[in-house]
Amino acid sequence: MATPSEIRRTLENHLTEEIKRSGYPLEIEVSSLLDKDYIVFNTQYYFDEDIKQGRDIDIYAIPFLNVDDIADDKLAPLGLRTEIAIECKKSETHAWVFYTRPLIPPVSRLYIGGQFSDTIPKPKAGVSNLEALLFEKPILHYDKFGKAAIAYDEIKKARINSAESRTPKSRREIFEGVNQLVKFICYEIGPSEEVSVEPKYFSILMLFPIIVFDGDLFEVTFESGEPKPERRMHLLFNTHYRSPYSKKVQSYLVDIVHRTYFNDYLEILKSDFIQIRRCIINNHGEFVKRAKEASERAFEEKKHMPTFAETK
Repeated sequence: MATPSEIRRTLENHLTEEIKRSGYPLEIEVSSLLDKDYIVFNTQYYFDEDIKQGRDIDIYAIPFLNVDDIADDKLAPLGLRTEIAIECKKSETHAWVFYTRPLIPPVSRLYIGGQFSDTIPKPKAGVSNLEALLFEKPILHYDKFGKAAIAYDEIKKARINSAESRTPKSRREIFEGVNQLVKFICYEIGPSEEVSVEPKYFSILMLFPIIVFDGDLFEVTFESGEPKPERRMHLLFNTHYRSPYSKKVQSYLVDIVHRTYFNDYLEILKSDFIQIRRCIINNHGEFVKRAKEASERAFEEKKHMPTFAETK
């Protein structure tokens, strides 16, 4: 008969093994790497409009940049938020496989519309003058990729027989991760604000969705009709979603980053944050001019719109 101490050790060993299989150690590891340069929020809340209930993502983080030439006061009256949303995933049994296609340049302008928001009234075409100016030149890491995944699979690594080569969970981990990140972004951006007064301050928000994966990660291309899988540390996944707050479908680029590459990836993100701020500062006069012109035009149009009583 086992002694109480032996039972405790057996239970502790069992718990240790189960914890290792879960995604929580990865979330803690990623959060710890972020602590140096970010304000980190774990299990960040959002409301899922599709299922009408609250949910959360693993990590939401706001960078603080100690770089004098891009201090926030140099951006005024423009305010910039560059923030990241992360889901952490782990799989010992399934390899993640992404099928890529060439991206159409200019990448940022075409593929990250859902990740960008500002409080500057947009023209009827739907793209703000500020957004057009900001991304007319490649400044983000997305632009350095020639391809992005447009489809994916989760393939069981140990095939026992054809009936067990795939499980009901196949595709669900990737789908859930991407879906939660996109819905969180939509929740954070929210609906466009109506112009009720002429604004003196203009807010810009950019969100970067990321999945950090601990497992076997592959990109698949095709040569003469034959699939060619290659291990990757970092790739992009292109997805689309129509937010309940928007009238049109928006595009998103999700970074799929291997756990062992995440520290290097943080340097890439930091470069993005710095480049966006320097782009605004270097073109500050033009940015402010376009923002003020757009808001003044929208404010004048609002003043001359007939009221409900006048239309009766």
